[in-house]
Amino acid sequence: MSDHDADAFTTIEDLLAEAQLKHFELAELIGEYRRLIEDIQEDPTDDRVKLARGLPGAKYRVTSEYIRQNWLKLEVELARAFDAPK
Repeated sequence: MSDHDADAFTTIEDLLAEAQLKHFELAELIGEYRRLIEDIQEDPTDDRVKLARGLPGAKYRVTSEYIRQNWLKLEVELARAFDAPK
């Protein structure tokens, strides 16, 4: 293990907390999309249909990309913290 154990564990914990938060945000976003689809099914207004066509995918992709990049950082920090003995 690295000589900076406390710092490494803090960084890893912070990255894991960020990943968890973003996954919760993504789940909330999916819930909003589901409600939008339900609303469209009940009352398909032009505004709702336009919203369903464009907005959801963009937010989902941005959040997913953030999660992916955060995980790459986490992998680097894990490799540093738990480097193989020499």
